[in-house]
Amino acid sequence: MILKAILIDDEPKSRANLRQLLLEYCPNVAVIAEAGSATEALKLIRELKPDLLFLDIEMGEVSGFDLLKLLEDHQTFEVIFVTAFDKYGIQAVKSCAIDYLLKPINILELSNAVDKAIRQINPKKENERLKELVANIDRGDDEQRIAIPLSDKIEFLTVNKIIRLEAEGNYTHIYLDNQKQYLVCKTLKEYQELLENRQFIRTHQSHLINFLKISAYVKSDGGYIAMEDGSQVPISRQKKDEVLSRVMKGKP
Repeated sequence: MILKAILIDDEPKSRANLRQLLLEYCPNVAVIAEAGSATEALKLIRELKPDLLFLDIEMGEVSGFDLLKLLEDHQTFEVIFVTAFDKYGIQAVKSCAIDYLLKPINILELSNAVDKAIRQINPKKENERLKELVANIDRGDDEQRIAIPLSDKIEFLTVNKIIRLEAEGNYTHIYLDNQKQYLVCKTLKEYQELLENRQFIRTHQSHLINFLKISAYVKSDGGYIAMEDGSQVPISRQKKDEVLSRVMKGKP
């Protein structure tokens, strides 16, 4: 599991040093942003929704503790305090930080702190996925969603917004009707088993399409399916009769 982290420290050299240590010794952490003040951090946290904060304490008028108070109703992340002053240890514990590191940072202590964060965050992510699965039971067909595992999070996609899926080895490209696309480390066969009974058709070894997003069947060039997003999806010889039969009936 990759944790999305934001580094918050008013000293650029400290942020650069921590970023380098994380890059070298903590491969499970991806630094997605840096902030030089609590004000800047507040905006980034709300926009990027990180898993983990590396948070300095003394940062001018608004301290790291003050920042957490401003976010106390929005905490979906864990906190590792990083500071040059050991006098804040008790306060850090009371703030429910996952750990507390003193500068200069000890590599082993940093690694142990990240491991603690992973043990805390992983169950939260899994719980979100399970909640989504349970919620699908009560949703109508138009609201059904599936969970897709990405490198840094689990994304939930509304099935009816998916236009098509395309295989690339053991990976699958997922294309949505809002122009977004995802590359997921799952085979197309796995998605076929999940989606085939929900208006999706396998037209080719490498293609699975949403029947409701078909724009036209084009007879030229050997025949292909035109999708609403302008993409052209081939039909294999083995699948042609089945696909055309379903298209002509106008039913998934």
